[in-house]
Amino acid sequence: MSPAGGKILLSGDVLRGPRPPGKAMVGEAMVEDPGPRGEGRMPQGQEQEGRRKYLPRELRIKLYNEVKKLRRDGLTYKEIIEDIWRRYGVRLSKSSVNKWLCEIHSPYNGRYIPSIEFLKPSEELAYVIGGNVGDGYAYKRKRPIKSYNDVRIGLEVKDREFAEAFGQCLTKVLGRRQVKPRYKNDVRKYAVEVHSQTLYELLKRPVDLNRLKKYIEHCERCMAAFIKGFADSEGCVDKRGYIYIYNTDYELLEYVKDLLQRLGIESTGPKPTRDRQGTIASFRNGSYKRRKDKYYVYIRAGSNINFYKNIGFTIRRKLRRLENYIKKRRTRKH
Repeated sequence: MSPAGGKILLSGDVLRGPRPPGKAMVGEAMVEDPGPRGEGRMPQGQEQEGRRKYLPRELRIKLYNEVKKLRRDGLTYKEIIEDIWRRYGVRLSKSSVNKWLCEIHSPYNGRYIPSIEFLKPSEELAYVIGGNVGDGYAYKRKRPIKSYNDVRIGLEVKDREFAEAFGQCLTKVLGRRQVKPRYKNDVRKYAVEVHSQTLYELLKRPVDLNRLKKYIEHCERCMAAFIKGFADSEGCVDKRGYIYIYNTDYELLEYVKDLLQRLGIESTGPKPTRDRQGTIASFRNGSYKRRKDKYYVYIRAGSNINFYKNIGFTIRRKLRRLENYIKKRRTRKH
């Protein structure tokens, strides 16, 4: 359809003649430049590539889903185009609507969850967040390779049950086939890793708590799942049955302490450990100098039973120590 008539040309449409003034390519579409921001600046939320202007993927997907819904409701192509124009100020071409409905084109572009805005809060997502901000990583290749997904999120741990639980949660969050851990002989750990631009944007470092709170604080079950993932990753139950949670991020531990309190679990800290910045730490293959101070939160002994009932551990060796502590405490009371 002619751009002079205010139509949008999505990918696959043919644009003939010079580009009319006041128009700009937007994503897969050609729309009027909003103009009020003026002086050649792009509308907020759009990205520039050469002389093109791109609508956010979220909006393209929203239009795509609306077109599908309107067609299911029995509307004709013309009625769909007019309804989208009236509600969103975007005029689609008949060709574009047809290609969307026939699945020839799709703004999802092969991504299961196209952006953070499409992530739904759940216990599984909260657990993934907790496990990843602890022992996990969110990595992006510094030199991207063409046609290659250069982002990945995952973790490497020595407990198989933790890796399996993390993989199962990733499977449910992303809606993919089962994500299974693999054993790495060189480090003697189980690794779980997926390529996901959306989860990378959510979990990339430094950790942005304001970005994560929407998914963690959705409900009490989500808060408990987040702490469980974090405690599986960074928690410790010593031989006496006392629970400690460690991390180098003081603000993150403050947040964990606040969540514990909201779940009725008393704790102290964060307090610095004896292993301060600059001290030498040893591990199986050598030693290294600590670059950051390390802090811990201590769960008060009186709240251990509450922690066990409402949060617990996925890792069996930690769970057994906590259960033994609770049994001994009950025996002493009797």
